[in-house]
Amino acid sequence: MNKTLRHLALAASLLAGGQASATVVATFGQGSAVWDPVYSANFGSNITLSNNYAEGGLLFSYTGSANNNGCGYAGIDCYDDPSELSPAFAGNYMATAGNNAYISIRRTDGSDFYNVEFAAGTGYLNLNGYWKTYNNGVQTGSGNFSKPDGAILGLADVGGFDEVRYYAFATANRTSGFSAAAIDDVRVGLPEPASVLLMMTGLIGLGGLRRRSR
Repeated sequence: MNKTLRHLALAASLLAGGQASATVVATFGQGSAVWDPVYSANFGSNITLSNNYAEGGLLFSYTGSANNNGCGYAGIDCYDDPSELSPAFAGNYMATAGNNAYISIRRTDGSDFYNVEFAAGTGYLNLNGYWKTYNNGVQTGSGNFSKPDGAILGLADVGGFDEVRYYAFATANRTSGFSAAAIDDVRVGLPEPASVLLMMTGLIGLGGLRRRSR
């Protein structure tokens, strides 16, 4: 499926949910959820292994072990080379490990966002991820996925969310346990709901004109 078809499929899925009953849509691959990034981060300057790390208008935090078996939260002094995590990982990255440990993604000003993409990694041999979205402290979505190393996870919701949490477990379909999550190359695009609605409205209008011309 090319990029245009992925965008149309995502837009149709989002519109099917409607603003009042918005549903978080999970996609995979760069450009599947964010095609016009406004905010981005790659953790290149996070050399002090800091929590509550801000970059490119985004705020990142973690729960879990501060030692992380010698693997720094920014990939400093880590026993895993970034290439072992995923082809999408390079240089510094954010990682954590511990019981139900997760990495949180928010905007620095606390505002809502409507889509996000990031390279999803794990300290395990197999990537079994789990994500949650929140808005004003209320969970709005969650989901499991199992993918080869190098997966780019995309999440989108026309209703918006103000936090995404990412976990990585040892086996598939887990919602709790020991988690070893890692992320890199985070991208957020704004505003998407209006552009998606405009795009779909335009397509519907074109379809109507074609039917009339026939």
